[in-house]
Amino acid sequence: MKTKKSVIALMFLFTLITCTINAQDKTGILILAHGGSENWNKTVDEAIEPLRKDCEVEIALGMAVPSAMQEGINNLENKGVNKIVVVQLFISSYSPIIRQNEYLLGLRNELADEPMLMDHSSTGHENHSSMSHNNDETELKPLNHKSKIYLAEPLNDHSLIADILFERISELSNTPENETVILVAHGPNDEEDNRMWVKTLDSLADQIRDKNKNYKNIFCMTVRDDAPKEIYEIAKENLRNIVNQASKDGKAIVVPVLLSQGGIEKGIVKRLEGLNYEWSGKTLLPHTNITEFIRKSLESALEKEGKI
Repeated sequence: MKTKKSVIALMFLFTLITCTINAQDKTGILILAHGGSENWNKTVDEAIEPLRKDCEVEIALGMAVPSAMQEGINNLENKGVNKIVVVQLFISSYSPIIRQNEYLLGLRNELADEPMLMDHSSTGHENHSSMSHNNDETELKPLNHKSKIYLAEPLNDHSLIADILFERISELSNTPENETVILVAHGPNDEEDNRMWVKTLDSLADQIRDKNKNYKNIFCMTVRDDAPKEIYEIAKENLRNIVNQASKDGKAIVVPVLLSQGGIEKGIVKRLEGLNYEWSGKTLLPHTNITEFIRKSLESALEKEGKI
């Protein structure tokens, strides 16, 4: 216990040093996350809270809402921050939202996709839709900032994420040699983006196999909630077929690869109605590894710029 406390203390000390690397520089963190229900937002707040005593931190929810990002930047700069590390708590880099964030932060010269804004509907999962037809690209402009911006990578296949998923699987597992694990993520609309999402999930699956080589199989799927109906239905059928076959050959364990609980996981359960499988519904949060991921993202972003 004493050793663990010492490690945590050292991590906080390093964060403090990183955020105040010299008298002229003050580094802050801007967290970008999807946003959702009160409980969804609370789990993100709780993951960030340990960092606040050593670093200025702002949160911009809504994924693609420029006004929220601008407000976060303004708040940090008003507190004297002149370097901002933007940490994206999104599952994958392969998304039009990520590419739009790069444009908004001045790291991409032009939009790579149709501009997107979050539609905060009250019916189920928030839809990610393109702007209405009377808007054009000129209305979505890079954000204003005086600070140096460092954009960190999303969660992707980071080892800290693999560790969480392995914990979630282990809680449901008792005979790995008879178990098929199915990792299920949201997924994008675009086919190439989706291929890369699955490739990243496969990398997480490889890390899980390294921790326990006895699992019968590990499959990686995306549900593609926001895709056109035909694509959505194909993804649904593929998921059902994999889970159904796995349950016939042994035990199926389904684990959501989602940041927090907010609706998508309920949609997965609905898709699998009538099938036999193990499910806890636990997402990546709450877990201390997400706090550590943010801390490591801060360190890594600045190291790449030769600032540490």
